[in-house]
Amino acid sequence: MKQSEKTRLMIMTALFAAIIFVGTRISIPLGINNRIIHVGDAAIYLAACILPMPYAMISGAIGAGLSDFTTPGCAIWVIPTMIIKPLLVPFFTSQAGKFVSGRNIVATVLAGITGLIGYAIAEGIIFGNFIAPIVGLPASSLQPIGSAVLFIVIAYAFDTMKLKAHLTRQLKGEA
Repeated sequence: MKQSEKTRLMIMTALFAAIIFVGTRISIPLGINNRIIHVGDAAIYLAACILPMPYAMISGAIGAGLSDFTTPGCAIWVIPTMIIKPLLVPFFTSQAGKFVSGRNIVATVLAGITGLIGYAIAEGIIFGNFIAPIVGLPASSLQPIGSAVLFIVIAYAFDTMKLKAHLTRQLKGEA
């Protein structure tokens, strides 16, 4: 990989970290055990469809982790977030010619389940009670469902614009 390609990947990783930060920071509180709904995961899914896996994982960890760090009362979630969010990425593929593919649709479900289980375990460890996270799973499931729907809508729009091919060429320095 040429230096210019590495630089482009680092810039795109930083850009996605910023988008994930903003998408996660703008949230709607549910009022149940500090649960929130945000669109940061949809941005992680998009990053996973564009960037190579390690770069998408880094952008998810940094963007969502910084969001937790800067949100009052959420600093306790920084470490779990920086562990859980990168685990959402491997289900997606950046190799497909478009964003909406069978694998990426299934990936939204698998990533959502991974996030739900990861945060339930983290909540149980942090608060020493595994009953509350289990009871809160129905409310918590609104987050990955919303992110999956938003990802599919944005991904379809991007596919209509043929953005995937343009971004791929851009990352390689061909455009």
